[in-house]
Amino acid sequence: MNFYRCRICGETFLGTDAPNRCPFCGAAADYFVPTTDFPEDINNVQITELERADLDTAIELERGNARFYRALGLQKADPKLASAYKRLANVEAEHCSVFCKLAGVAKPSDLLEPGFALADWCVNIADSLAREQKASAFYAEAAARATTPRIAEVLAAVSAVERDHIALDRVAAGMAGCK
Repeated sequence: MNFYRCRICGETFLGTDAPNRCPFCGAAADYFVPTTDFPEDINNVQITELERADLDTAIELERGNARFYRALGLQKADPKLASAYKRLANVEAEHCSVFCKLAGVAKPSDLLEPGFALADWCVNIADSLAREQKASAFYAEAAARATTPRIAEVLAAVSAVERDHIALDRVAAGMAGCK
């Protein structure tokens, strides 16, 4: 058994090999390093005003998405979909946490509280798809303009994770029988 840490969220994974995706933030396998190679001060970076503004936007995007997915996780009509979106809520909350660390601010106090969702799965999945498309595009743009390597790395990795969520929304739409 070995210990690995995700360069994006900093969480530790125990296993014979690093996972193909971080179970906490969803980052790809190439972001895993042995714990001995993980710099403890990785998020102690100087950021520009533009990067600060982008991180503030990212925090609010992830806060809103985490709360929305927590509400979906409470839906009783389809426990399989509810369970999947409950997991996505945790991933989005982890993204928010990472962005807060980089910005040097406290996590939002309501991050773990459910937000609002409708009873209609198809409407909710369409909303989720729009949220993920917006987030992925924004993070890709912010990564491209970032001048701090750590900020660019995290934003690019999270943009890729959000693209995975877009694919998951499409699967969920099929499971729910949406058109």
